[in-house]
Amino acid sequence: MSLTALKKKKKAAKTEMSLGGTIASDADQRHKEHSDKTAMADTRIKLNPKETLQVLIQMDAMLTAGVPLLAAMRTLIEHAQTPSAERVLTRITAIVESGHDLSHAFECMPNCFPMYVVHLTAAGEQSGALDEALQRSIQLLDNQIVLGGKVKGALMYPGFLMFMTFMMTTGILYFLVPKFESLMMKKPEMLPWTTKLVLSASQTLRAQPGIVLGVFGVMIVAGIFLVKSKKARGTLFDIISHVPVIGDLIFKAYLSRSVGTLALTLESGVPILTGLEHARQVSELPRLQALWSQTSAIVRDGKPMYTALAGEDLPPALIQMIIAGESSGSLDTSLRRAAEFLDRETQAALNAFTSLLGPATVVIAGGVVGFIVIALMTPILTMAKYVG
Repeated sequence: MSLTALKKKKKAAKTEMSLGGTIASDADQRHKEHSDKTAMADTRIKLNPKETLQVLIQMDAMLTAGVPLLAAMRTLIEHAQTPSAERVLTRITAIVESGHDLSHAFECMPNCFPMYVVHLTAAGEQSGALDEALQRSIQLLDNQIVLGGKVKGALMYPGFLMFMTFMMTTGILYFLVPKFESLMMKKPEMLPWTTKLVLSASQTLRAQPGIVLGVFGVMIVAGIFLVKSKKARGTLFDIISHVPVIGDLIFKAYLSRSVGTLALTLESGVPILTGLEHARQVSELPRLQALWSQTSAIVRDGKPMYTALAGEDLPPALIQMIIAGESSGSLDTSLRRAAEFLDRETQAALNAFTSLLGPATVVIAGGVVGFIVIALMTPILTMAKYVG
């Protein structure tokens, strides 16, 4: 082998080793970043949405005033209003001091900061507009808190009424029905099915009160689990979203949230595919998540976004705004207006739901008590007729 060929072979081997070392180094770096993120993640620290909003507002005020991030964090730790907020701010400061971004610190505390706050903060850090990103996160979080408060307020009276109905029904079955039982059971074959049902319920409640109360306790725990679990709540709400009135409210609320998130991320300079992924994450409803995934796949193929949404059960005004935005090159502005439009639609659906919920609850409560009374009185009136 010639000397030139030998040199070329050694050079190629050296290049291959260098390239392999680079690839291995990149893989090691990604693995190290993932390990660091896993090690820094802390799910024990929790903040409710209002506490998170307060932390973000204070942080935005300090940064807007020109205070450096670490100095702002130390000041906020000294003036933290709750122990939880102090722990969160201390944890954020430690992560940032170790050389990580603020968005990474948010991501390490998933029970404190929603994912859209993480993504908007990362976009603000990349574009050099962190204060603006925090302001948009505050706006979106505040809208969600206000909507959630309105829904909870609308459910207070119906919830109290249903609780009182449950207590009255339990009292009637346990104390009142046994007084009529001996009279009615003289001729059980003549009793209507409604009376038999009420008597059976009363006998079961008196014979095994622990089991009955345990069943209701399990139902309450299951309901709390459905509310706390994002996946279970999304599946439940997806089923309810097909119900008239309340389904319209739930669907428009989550659609407004996802469209608003997409608008905020695009305005922050985030690529549209990343913005669609953010919209999918915050939508929670399985059918909305599938819709945003389908839209992302179509946009990735180079097609307009409205082609994925045109055949879906969405407000026509939303489709028209997206078409206008893509045609004029101002999709972020059009989505912002669409989100505002959906917010108004959500408010209208909430008003309709609230106006119907109270009367509907009264009808249900009256129907339950009336059913028991009629079931008890029917055989008594029948026997009185025969006696007369």
